[in-house]
Formats: sequence, C-alpha cells, structure tokens
Amino acid sequence: MIDMMKNKETIGKQLHPDFYYGVALLIIGGGLLFHTFNERYDFDLLFGDVSTVFFPRIVLILWMLLSCILIANGLRGRGNPEDHARLKAVDIGRFLLVLIVIIVSVVVLWLTGLLIGGPLMMIAVGLALGYRRLALLVPVSVAMPLIIWFALGKVARISLPMGILWS
Repeated sequence: MIDMMKNKETIGKQLHPDFYYGVALLIIGGGLLFHTFNERYDFDLLFGDVSTVFFPRIVLILWMLLSCILIANGLRGRGNPEDHARLKAVDIGRFLLVLIVIIVSVVVLWLTGLLIGGPLMMIAVGLALGYRRLALLVPVSVAMPLIIWFALGKVARISLPMGILWS
C-alpha cells in the first residue's frame, strides 16, 4: 500500500510523456519551418505569385502551435498515468538502430534514387523494427517504390530524384 502511494507521488512529480513528444515535434517543425525561409524559396508576398512553400509554412506553424499545446499539457501532467510505464518500456537500443538505419537509408536514397534505394530502405527498416516475414517484406518493398514511381513519375509527371550516381 505504501509502495503504491510512493509510485503515485513520483508519477505526479514526473513530466508527462506528452512533454517530450511535444518538444521533439516542436524541434522538427521548427527546423522544417526554418528551411522554408531558404533564399531559393523567396517570393514577393505582395506583388508576386505565391510560392509553393506558402501552404507548408502555414501547416508547419500550426504544427508548432499544436506542439506547444502538447508541451503545456505535458507540463500540467494531464493524460493517462499509464503513459509513464509505456515510455519506460521503450527499447532504446531498437529505437537507435531504426534511427541509424533511416539515416543510412537516406544517404543511399540520395546516392541511388528511389527505384534502388527505396526497396533497400524498406527492407532495412522492416528488419530493424523486428519484422521477419521476408516472404512478404521483400515483395512489398520492391512493389511500393515501383508503384510510387509509376503514379508520381509517369502518371502525375512529377520528376523524382534519380540519385547522384545516375544523374
């Protein structure tokens, strides 16, 4: 009984996991918003055509506002107390492995393009997450980049990056 009361007291003093999620989302949103102010995206707001980054800026500002609300709720300790146990149960080793695999996969995508790097990335991330059904993982990982390439590259005529090795 005393142990349960101590657990409730320590949970009440800890920050809610929403605080950490909100901070991470705020940092990511801030970085993406900062990137939209690069000089290659400059446009004249009053007299020129509206740039393609105008709408993403609005979305990113809303993203950052919602992140601030999430941070405020985390600071107030709102939410389910079971969230604390779920946050502690996260396998940090697997999380870091997936993060490293994604970073390496982005480099491979940059070098080889979507058609070669896409399947490699999907298979690597699937394996890093612990998915072991290769009979399903490999065909889906090969088919999805092909479908994306056909739908966006051929039907919608959007130029997709081919990778610096092939350009």
